Amino acid sequence: MKKSSVMLTTALLSSALCTSAFADEFGLKGAGEIGYTNTTGNTESTAVYGALKLDYIQKVYEFKSAFEVSNKSEDGDQTQERYVADLQYNRFYNESKNYYSFVQARFEQDKFADIDLDSLFSIGLGKTFIKDEVTLLRGEAGIGYQSTDYTTSDDTSQAIGRLKGDYSYKFNEHVKFTQDAILYAGAEQTKIETNTGIKVKMADSLSMKATYQYRSNSDPAPGIKKDDTQTIITLMYDF
Repeated sequence: MKKSSVMLTTALLSSALCTSAFADEFGLKGAGEIGYTNTTGNTESTAVYGALKLDYIQKVYEFKSAFEVSNKSEDGDQTQERYVADLQYNRFYNESKNYYSFVQARFEQDKFADIDLDSLFSIGLGKTFIKDEVTLLRGEAGIGYQSTDYTTSDDTSQAIGRLKGDYSYKFNEHVKFTQDAILYAGAEQTKIETNTGIKVKMADSLSMKATYQYRSNSDPAPGIKKDDTQTIITLMYDF
């Protein structure tokens, strides 16, 4: 495990904790989560996952950002190294904020998928269908442009269509189900990512979260599998 990866993951959670003190004053909300496992014996393995989400809301707009780090090693050999940054600006068109347009920029680096940098830019429209104390249902549709620089393969670029859905359901004060799915479809490749999670509240701002992540690429780099799954257990701090 590279020391820089551990330091970056720790920095994500620390940033969330430090920022919480200013949440009310500046309209800032978010969550930081971290997961770590270390196995010794016949097989020595280490896995670190860190994520930080920030949402700055004003009367007619909001800025949303999400950062993700995932690293694994087994018997001293690195087996996963993935970094994601997702930035989005939403412009609301009514008082209830359930109609909006968006501009998104997303960047991904995945060493073991041969991706040096995957850059994606999109624009579109969003609609919140349900939002109350129990249920959230939101959808987005748009168009964009994707450019993928591979480490060893030929680089690609394409125009894309984008679809996204977010759903959550609160069973009670302590247990919440979350589901999101996003599709980027183009002539060169189609990418799908879904995250299915259960969040269990332990204290006012502290929770445990279990997430099943599924990623699919219809045309990855040569020698790379099309599908990738990951089960993640994290400690989450909401602010």
